[in-house]
Amino acid sequence: MRIVVLWALAGSLLAGQDLKKMATRDGNCQAAVPANWEVSPFGSLAGSPDKKVSVAIGSPQHTNSFDILKSSAKKLYSKDKVLKDLAAEFQMEGESMSGKPNVYRAIAIPGGKFCTIEVDYQSGMLADARKIALSLKSAK
Repeated sequence: MRIVVLWALAGSLLAGQDLKKMATRDGNCQAAVPANWEVSPFGSLAGSPDKKVSVAIGSPQHTNSFDILKSSAKKLYSKDKVLKDLAAEFQMEGESMSGKPNVYRAIAIPGGKFCTIEVDYQSGMLADARKIALSLKSAK
């Protein structure tokens, strides 16, 4: 229920903008970015025209537990603060490994799989980074 509400909220925040879909190579996960952004040929990386925001989405293949995925993310992004830690959704914000501010989000999807997104941005763009992170969803 909560994921549906958040997806509806993310959709309304991006409403009115032309959007471009990005997706993981395996087709399990997708997210939306503004239409004028560059999306990599594989579809899992995107960047703003001014190079101030970058997005990477993933569908981890070798993780079979959402708790393990969350634990690994906490260690990997040790400068992030956990904002949401639910059974099927996890979100952190803080500083990425590259030193830029970031929003990291992971969701559990059907079939025991997971989707992840990291949005790195420059200072002052947190609201936009959150909107993009909230657009992450199962593509199936």
